[in-house]
Parts: sequence; C-alpha cells; structure tokens
Amino acid sequence: MSIYLIRFICILIVFFFCKFALAGNVVVLIYHKIGEPLSPSTNVSLEKFKQQMEYLKTHNYQVIHLKEMVSRLENHKALPENGVVITMDDGYKSIYTNAFPILKAYGYPFTVFLPTEAIEKGYPAYMSWKEIKIMKRWGADFQSHSNAHHHMAFIPPNMDEKAYRKWIRDDLQKSIDIFQNRLGYKPEILAFPYGEYNKILTDEALKMGFKALLTQDPGAVDENTPLSLIPREPILGKNWSTISHFKEVLNRVNLPIVKRFPDAGILKDIPHTIGAKLKYPDNYSNIKIYVSETGWHKAKLNKEGEVYIENNCKLKRKINRIGVAGYDKNRGKEAVNFWMIIQDSSF
Repeated sequence: MSIYLIRFICILIVFFFCKFALAGNVVVLIYHKIGEPLSPSTNVSLEKFKQQMEYLKTHNYQVIHLKEMVSRLENHKALPENGVVITMDDGYKSIYTNAFPILKAYGYPFTVFLPTEAIEKGYPAYMSWKEIKIMKRWGADFQSHSNAHHHMAFIPPNMDEKAYRKWIRDDLQKSIDIFQNRLGYKPEILAFPYGEYNKILTDEALKMGFKALLTQDPGAVDENTPLSLIPREPILGKNWSTISHFKEVLNRVNLPIVKRFPDAGILKDIPHTIGAKLKYPDNYSNIKIYVSETGWHKAKLNKEGEVYIENNCKLKRKINRIGVAGYDKNRGKEAVNFWMIIQDSSF
C-alpha cells in the first residue's frame, strides 16, 4: 500500500471522526404555566409536569443549561446526543410555586424568560423580584422576553421603518436596564414574544448584544442551527402536554438546510414554490413540507438538493409556519426544520 493511499485513508478517518464527534442533538422545551387549570391553553398539569421530569431522568436525557448550549454553538463544540434544555416563558407565579420545587428536586438547570414590565408592575399572576432572586440564588437563569411583550414582529400603526427600529430598540433597552438594576447583569439571550420574528427584529436584537434568539418554532438544535433562530418545542395545552407528545418531540432531530424559500420573516410576494435546499439530501427519505394554512404535502426533490411543493393558492393568514420533515436514515428518527413567515402590509 502506497504512502499516499495511507494518508488518504487517514484523512478520511479523521474527517468521519470529526463529523461524528460534532454530531449532537438538543431539544429545547418551552413551558408557560404549571398547575394552573384555569389557563388550559398554556398550562401543563402538575401531574404531567412531574411525569415529564421523571421521564427525562429514567431515560437518561442530559439536561443542560441553556447558556452551555449557546456557548457550545458559539465555539463549535459538540452537543450531547441526548440533550434537553428547559425554558419557561413569561415568569408566571406558578413557575415559582409549582415548577421550581420539582426542578430543584431533580437538580435540572432551567431558564425563565421575563417580560420585565409585568414583573415591575407587580401583577399578581407573575413572580415577584423577591421570588426571582430566591430562584436565582439556587441557580435558576433569567433572560429577556422583551419589556412590554408586544407583537414585535408587526410594525405598529403610523410608523415607518426607522421609527419601527427605534421602537424595538427602546423596548429591549428598557428590559436590559431593568435586568441590570434588579439582577445586576445584562441579559444575553432573548426569547421573542409570542415566538414571532422578522429580519428587522432579529437584526436589532443582535446589534444590542443578544447572542442568541429563541423562537417557538418546533424542532431540535444541532451544530447547523443558527444562533439567531433557535427552535423550541412548546409543551402546553391538552394535546401538547401529553406524555406521548413529549416523547415524540424528544425523538426529533434537526434537518439541516442551507436555503429557505420563502425565507423566514416578512413575505413580500406570494411564493410559487415553497421548500428548502437540504444540506445533506441523501440522508433523508419520505420528505414532506408543511404550511400552517394548507397542511402537509409530499415534497418533490430536484438535482440541486432542493425539496419543494408548488403553491397554487394565495396565503391569507398573517402568520404561517413552514416546515420540512423527513426520515433521518442514519439516526432512524424524524428530522424537522420549521420557520415563520409573516404577511404585514406595513412593510
């Protein structure tokens, strides 16, 4: 065997080892209210929440800190294959009274995203700063959910783009100022209110120093996931808080794509085709495409690695989610990638 062939084989071994070493998958869960039956659409019962936390333990999921996941993505370090991140939006009182004792008992790290205006005003449905500081001393993480919790992806009436950008910055700066005054640090991660976003909002948030932006798009995180659009799996309501749904989302992996059409954010024209260019098209089978307004469709695949459907209808909803899903032949799991498109005549 020639020295050149040996070198070539060694290079291949190193390549595949590095590719495998970087392989990892983290599912970011998002909760809102725990044990609040009067809010059925955003609630998870106490019994179900306990069952889910126990499931993570008994099935050897590695629950990691959100900031650890973000750091690994930033520094191109491997993610755990069986990773889970726990997040909670809005800072409701039941996070402190019901969820916190359970999370503390399991020793699970978690992050709560605070809409600072509601906390400052002392609304009874929300945690107090005293309760937040008790949780913080234990090790709970708190990050920004904006200040006023507006629908920030939609431009307010009678605003041009310049005024809209300033409106975004002003709200986020208020949140930052309150964090620094109350908790002594600047938040570095933002969860979009209502999970809604567009390019202007993401650009302004990144300019203000937020290093990671979280959506409510379903999906998993791997080394291909952009820090500006981190998906989260909502666990809430009657159907999405069941143990069967919980198992389903934990079993998902990311489907890497290199181009979306239409792209995430504001929809400028009605698309004739909807889909994405896959990074590794040969790795997937049974590919289908989802549009909120029209449901799932079997996808076509061209020689450029693009999967798509032809669109013959005008999309009428203000918000649609587009998703690409397929069977990951290497992992034997469902791979998904979702993003949001918005129709707003103000743009």
